[in-house]
Amino acid sequence: MNLVRSIATVGGYTIGSRIVGFLREVLTASFLGAGPAADALVIAIKVPSFFRRLFAEGAFNASFIPLFAGLLATKGKDEARTFAEQILTVWVGILFLLMLFVELFLPSFMALVVPGFKETPDRLYYAIEFSRITFPFILFISLTALYSGILNSMDKFAFVASSPMVGNVAIVAVVLGFYDQFFSPGYAFSWGIMVCGIIQWLWVWIPALKAGMGLRFVWPRFNGNVKKFFKVLAPAAFGSGVVQINLFIGAYIASWLPVGAISYLNYADRLNQLPLSVIGVAVSTALLPILSRQLRAKSWQQAQKTQNEAIEFSMFLTLPAALALIILGEPFIMIVFERGAFSAQDTLATALTLRALAIGLPAYVLIKVFSSSFFARQDTMTPVYSACAGIIVDIGLSLALMGTYQQVGIAFATAAAAWVNALLLGYLLWRRKYFTFESHLKKFSTRMLLACAGTTALLQVSQYLIQPLALEGAFSRGFSIMGLILIGLFGFLSLSHLVGALKLNELKSMFLSRA
Repeated sequence: MNLVRSIATVGGYTIGSRIVGFLREVLTASFLGAGPAADALVIAIKVPSFFRRLFAEGAFNASFIPLFAGLLATKGKDEARTFAEQILTVWVGILFLLMLFVELFLPSFMALVVPGFKETPDRLYYAIEFSRITFPFILFISLTALYSGILNSMDKFAFVASSPMVGNVAIVAVVLGFYDQFFSPGYAFSWGIMVCGIIQWLWVWIPALKAGMGLRFVWPRFNGNVKKFFKVLAPAAFGSGVVQINLFIGAYIASWLPVGAISYLNYADRLNQLPLSVIGVAVSTALLPILSRQLRAKSWQQAQKTQNEAIEFSMFLTLPAALALIILGEPFIMIVFERGAFSAQDTLATALTLRALAIGLPAYVLIKVFSSSFFARQDTMTPVYSACAGIIVDIGLSLALMGTYQQVGIAFATAAAAWVNALLLGYLLWRRKYFTFESHLKKFSTRMLLACAGTTALLQVSQYLIQPLALEGAFSRGFSIMGLILIGLFGFLSLSHLVGALKLNELKSMFLSRA
């Protein structure tokens, strides 16, 4: 499959996942609002997510996929499966010991992560209770990452891309079935996350088994490939750990803010994650194995072309998405979340937070593209250095802005740090001649800015004209929001075509051509 069609496959299923994920967030807002249990649930999800990024995604994918894809391309399926079995055995052992350790010392760990929760004992109590249930999720989602890496390396993207959607369906089903069976609905959400991990693992394990990649536990042998995996993993894990530590520092800082601030950050991030997951994750998921094969085959020019194509296609989708979140964030939050325990005041606070986060959306996606280029070259240290620079900016700005702007200041600091990280990665790629700002990309960038400026003006005028409709009731409000989204979408596509940012026939050829 070529790059764009691979991105479309992953992105299409990710959209389905995010739609169901929105339903999950709507339920969270309705049942928990922005109160103590909602803040605690956010932390209970962050705890396993910290280790998920470390063991199940970033570092693991950067270490496993290039090696597995390279073995598959050069030495065949048997050699690649043997390597995967060695990794499976060691990985499960490490994760099992980690689970025991965290579960035993969770109260002490939680007191370090969110010390501000001591001022509100109910938040601390729920955070510990919910985290005990959610943490074993890390074992199953790590197994999911292993089998997902195998399937992606074999160009079988569909099951991997659809597994989060199936997992979100499981969460919604558990919540709707059992929310009234507990003292707090937060327990139902916690158990839903645990079930989600099991379902996602089974979803990718079965097709891997059918593809001849049913892995067995074997006696570990630290041969050349396994040693290379851990050699690449160490700096990648450090890099992912640095980024995740930054997120924990953000939670540490936010824990001192009033009740609700962590929830506002979470709800805003959920909306911001929609385009980031659909575009950024889809691009990086499709790009890493393709670049790994091209670089292994020493197809340097093809790799450059693939990388530039990924930048153009991802920015064509990301820039209008960022504009939509900034301009239409408040009415969209009103439609999605404002019901039950979620008030109009919560809508305004979340919208301001979302606008600050969305400023960094293009940067988040560029980081995915640029990092994939380094990971495909088995260079996991450079993204670490770049991430550290971003983290310094993030922490400094968060501390400087939180007193005046509270969670909005923290969100803006996150966006600014993402731009520092993205620009630094791009500069380092250019300096090492891994990235060339070709004439086509220059023209595309200029024309995209024109299309975005025109779309911004169109949305502002349309919002002014349609705003009276939004005051006439829920149905009219929903109708007006959908109208604005459609106006923005078709307006952007038309302007992009008129200024030549991306001709419709070029977009069609991207899907139909083969790499």
